[in-house]
Amino acid sequence: MSRMISTMLATMSLAVVGVTGFTSRAEGQTTQAPSCHSSPIGPPDKNQPAIAPIEISNNHVFVKVCAGDVPLDFILDTGAGATFFDLNHAKQLGLKIGSGFTVRGAGAGVVAGGRVEGGAVSLAGTSIRQLVSSAIDLSNLPSREAHAMDGILGYDFISRFVVGIDYLKQELRLYDADTFQYAGPGTTIPVTFFSNHPHINTEVRLADGTMIPARMIVDVGSAASLSLAKPFVDQNHLRERIGPTVRRRGGGGVGGATWSDLGRVAGLRIGTIEIPRPTTTLYGDSAGVFSTPGTWVGNIGGEILRRFNVYLDYKHNRMILEPNSASNEAFESDMSGIGFVMDDSLHTLIVDSVVPDSPASAAGLAPRDTIAAIDGRIANSLELRELRKRLRREGERVTFTIRRGGEPKTVVIVTRRLV
Repeated sequence: MSRMISTMLATMSLAVVGVTGFTSRAEGQTTQAPSCHSSPIGPPDKNQPAIAPIEISNNHVFVKVCAGDVPLDFILDTGAGATFFDLNHAKQLGLKIGSGFTVRGAGAGVVAGGRVEGGAVSLAGTSIRQLVSSAIDLSNLPSREAHAMDGILGYDFISRFVVGIDYLKQELRLYDADTFQYAGPGTTIPVTFFSNHPHINTEVRLADGTMIPARMIVDVGSAASLSLAKPFVDQNHLRERIGPTVRRRGGGGVGGATWSDLGRVAGLRIGTIEIPRPTTTLYGDSAGVFSTPGTWVGNIGGEILRRFNVYLDYKHNRMILEPNSASNEAFESDMSGIGFVMDDSLHTLIVDSVVPDSPASAAGLAPRDTIAAIDGRIANSLELRELRKRLRREGERVTFTIRRGGEPKTVVIVTRRLV
């Protein structure tokens, strides 16, 4: 969703504890999300963090929250300068919408927003409450992410705590910001803030050995790995220096889907951490905030961050990255050439785009084809999440049952590396 919003809001200070790393449960084991009627866990104190289960979907961090007794799915997003309701959900909750505004983010369009009176949510199963004073229209995002998105937890929430994200255990840990001490094996990265967005200094390494200094936004709300804005791409002639690349439609943010070129840089240096050959999105025109000059030149997203236990310590202007068991995984991208969306009900899977000269185009898939089944199983949002993982593996054979003009048809693709 990459740097979706660049807005306002003041910080609140709550209160954490010394920590030597995440060690709570066996890797990959998750806790069941609490309901809005669970016995509440209190806020963090100087001895213990508050722990909330999260759902990792397509590298996004989804948090269960409650508006009264109504359960909602909010996305955790360091690229959001504030916390927001989805505009339609705010109206359904009966909240009064005040003065309006528009929001611009990744993607060429703008969306409507409005001030909210009396809005608040609590983390499901806890007594931790967050005021929500604005709402924006997020209705174009669930179909691309195959997941409900009822709001965003942004800067004003994150800055209250030291926020620990364990992507493998799917846990969110909220530490008391005043007493937090870290003694683990992670690397501390200094952070500066512009418009409530966390910026870090990095270096981009090209295949010819050139190291290019680059100020990046840390964007937990982005599913991508490394995304570079048009001014930086053009200034450094990256389209001529990175290859091969694939032109594709996808990603984007509140402003809609975007077109970009996907390739790889030789490496990314974050402090003393070396990230080898991350997949890299090169933006051009009509990509909203990625097409215009700013205080930053790119985003570091979830495909990089998921390889670490991440601590966001805004009070002390730092981020800590602690490698997990995924840290040495190779960076892979889609090897099918298919871009998918769901319909508004999140029940029907549709082909949104097809990359030329890809396995999908060779098999005859076309935009607007409806996917009825995947290897004989009914296509739905859960199947899509598994499918995205399979389509990042070379030599994967997938059988689609599609509908085009009402007639079912079987299409088989075998994936191959495109970048």
